[in-house]
Amino acid sequence: MTLLAPAFLLGLLAIGLPIWLHRLSSENPNRQPFSSLMFLEAGEPRRVLAKNLQYLLLLALRIGVLALLALAFAHPALWREPSAASGGTAQIQIIVLDASASMSYGDRWERAQSAALDLIGTFAPEDRAQLVYGGRVTELLTGQTVDRAVLRQGIATAAPGVFFVDYGQLARTLDGVLRGAELPVVLHLITDGQQSALPTRFAELAPTQLAELRIHNIAVAGEGNWGVDSLVGSALTGEVQASVRSFSSSPIDKTLLLALNGRQIDERRLEIEPGGRARANFGALELASGANRVSVSLTPGDGMAQDDTRIIALKRAEPRPVLLVSGDLRMRDTLFVASALESLSGLALVANTVAAAELGEQTLADYHFVVVADAGALGAAQVQQLEDYVVSGGALLMALGPRSAAQSAVPLTGQQFESDTGALLGGSDDYASIGALDATHPALQGVEMLRAARFFRHTAIAAAAEDQVLMRLDTGSPLLLERELGEGRVLVFTSSLDRAWNDLPVQPVFVPLLAGVANHLLGGAGFSSERGLGSTLALRAMGLRGGQIFDPDGDAALGLGGGTDDVLLDQIGFYEITSGGSTDLVAVNFDIRESDLTTIDAATIERWQALGRRGAEQSAAGAVSEDRAPVLASLAQLILIVLLVAVIMESWVGNWHLRVRRGMAG
Repeated sequence: MTLLAPAFLLGLLAIGLPIWLHRLSSENPNRQPFSSLMFLEAGEPRRVLAKNLQYLLLLALRIGVLALLALAFAHPALWREPSAASGGTAQIQIIVLDASASMSYGDRWERAQSAALDLIGTFAPEDRAQLVYGGRVTELLTGQTVDRAVLRQGIATAAPGVFFVDYGQLARTLDGVLRGAELPVVLHLITDGQQSALPTRFAELAPTQLAELRIHNIAVAGEGNWGVDSLVGSALTGEVQASVRSFSSSPIDKTLLLALNGRQIDERRLEIEPGGRARANFGALELASGANRVSVSLTPGDGMAQDDTRIIALKRAEPRPVLLVSGDLRMRDTLFVASALESLSGLALVANTVAAAELGEQTLADYHFVVVADAGALGAAQVQQLEDYVVSGGALLMALGPRSAAQSAVPLTGQQFESDTGALLGGSDDYASIGALDATHPALQGVEMLRAARFFRHTAIAAAAEDQVLMRLDTGSPLLLERELGEGRVLVFTSSLDRAWNDLPVQPVFVPLLAGVANHLLGGAGFSSERGLGSTLALRAMGLRGGQIFDPDGDAALGLGGGTDDVLLDQIGFYEITSGGSTDLVAVNFDIRESDLTTIDAATIERWQALGRRGAEQSAAGAVSEDRAPVLASLAQLILIVLLVAVIMESWVGNWHLRVRRGMAG
């Protein structure tokens, strides 16, 4: 016998309590002074003996109850030889259906379902089986069961997905399914054996849990496929170029149809060589105002319809007026900014430059955003005008140039100036560089070359709690801050936008920086119109607020947390984004990796299965040793039954003893 929790035997020390209590009550407390015992009849020895035995029985029962209670918590168990019935050959059979997009080619999914049904018929009656769906995420279609009807129903209701599936990632997710298995596991993977789904490292295919691996390849040799692997277009010229790729060993002629906003407008005849690529160029499209839906489709189609069509969204660039406010009567401090903004053809910005004194003559609501080259040139009236503009939803970039050094706080936002405003390090040859930079912010993506810029002066300010510091100098002082003000936003740049205090305007990164800042101030008007299938889309990351995302079916898309942030793009088609009265489109296309139907060769599949075979041999060896080894049989249930009987007897004997004592007392 062994104890699984021997520490609970310390509870046996409680046995001393009833012994001590019985010791105290062993003397008769009802003694009375009596003059003589001459006239009293002696008690019968049998009655005295019975009372003593009753007393000892009650003590023994109480000691036994405490001992059994401690023993029950200690969980005793006996080693015994396994019975013949427990030494069977039952296994856990796990069927994994590869639900990648390529499984929808032709009748592959029907063949996979037939293979799974045939497998079920080969399982032993005592085998437990489980059905697993291997898509973008691994799903358990059934629990472990011996009911074959449940498995057949799960197979009948499953369908292939639209996502790319990596075999290495699938193997890692299956570890959670295999973990804790009490019987030998046989893992059946029903797949088309796509070569493009192999991981970079072959060892990633091995299951970390012990299991025998069997690959059931349902692919048929000679299956060919063709897909549109590229579609690009220019919103400025309207020109479109498409590319069609062959994943077949046979040449073919196909027609590529071009559609604009659901209407077919052009076509190209293509001769596609085996394993080759054919390109088609289309002339300028007459794009409508706003976002346009452009698509190309292959005809005739093949066994995989998803990759025969590819889509993009082209938004015709409308002129966007922006206002530049100069602190210099000759407008020299806005020259670099104006040139950079007007070079951004994709945003179609038209810059209008005015002096600070002329700001009151402008209707700020007519401008998409405002740039103030030197906040020190603003008067009280201009500050109030800009504040009203921002609070009502406007966007402002404000630089703290040389004329700002005489002030004590930033106009509009109110950050306090620090004492070292002006000279950075004291000498004319000394300069600071950019230190920390928030590369995740929409305005600062792809501008790592900013660190080459040199800053000789800046306006040192103390960032407030409501400020988001986007860039700092290597001295720790903020260089670019963002603050939300009412319905709008303000970006504060603590140096000049010309060469007065730094050499940023002559750096190659100056134009990309202003492109990101302008796009952010426009509310993400120039965001990428194409996203990958399975990626996420968030209004906040795009600089949009108060909008809604609709999926290709026209339904409001809910985010991963139930809201509109981080929407999973799990459908192929156009996602529609509405914000601030405007509509944008995001195109989500088929993953071209699933178009390549090239299968893994037989030798590689054998190597893959061998990775699981070694684990299966270890599992089988372990199972044999476990079958032959003694097993533990718990005594806890028996002890609890005896404890219950002892408690009942103790209660009955205790009441009997109490009645006798009360009779003696009476």
